[in-house]
Amino acid sequence: MKKNQKFRLPFRGLLTFVAAVVLLMIGGVIGQHLPKASHEKTVTEATISARLAEIGELSTEKYSYTGLYKLTQGEIPLITQKGFSMVYTANFKAGIKVKDVQVKVEHDKVTVTLPAAKILSAAIDPSSIKFYDQKAALFNWSQKEDVTKAEKAALKRAQAAAIKAGILTSAQKSAKKLVKQLLKGQLGNRQLVVLQE
Repeated sequence: MKKNQKFRLPFRGLLTFVAAVVLLMIGGVIGQHLPKASHEKTVTEATISARLAEIGELSTEKYSYTGLYKLTQGEIPLITQKGFSMVYTANFKAGIKVKDVQVKVEHDKVTVTLPAAKILSAAIDPSSIKFYDQKAALFNWSQKEDVTKAEKAALKRAQAAAIKAGILTSAQKSAKKLVKQLLKGQLGNRQLVVLQE
């Protein structure tokens, strides 16, 4: 009987070992076929739009313009002829309105279409205005009205200069770059494509 016991003990140990290995292998195979917990973030048009909406307006470029505006009206000196020269500085901000951004989410990519850049704010700095060569007219003078007209015309001229200098082009490029930075790491494994209208 002792001889039989000596042979059974190693055989049982071997059988237990083999059974454990088989169970581990079966567990591994089953584990591979079970649905894995997704570590990827949920990405939808709504989540991306909400992320972008946090910034409201994306002002990406500033521009200052200092100019000289001359106003002369009337023909007879001191009677109907009036005028002045106005030196001023106008400040501009350009960028995009985020509410106009379009977002499309697909399986492998996210496409963000940006609207064209616009002038978001334009104003003459009141403290920068200086008047020179003022000519008053006895029958043709309304200083307040003339200054208001001059400021309006000067701002229009300054804005044209800002656009010619490339403020909108620079704002568009900067907006594209900032949107890429803002959405970096927010899209899981999807590719980000930023287009411009």
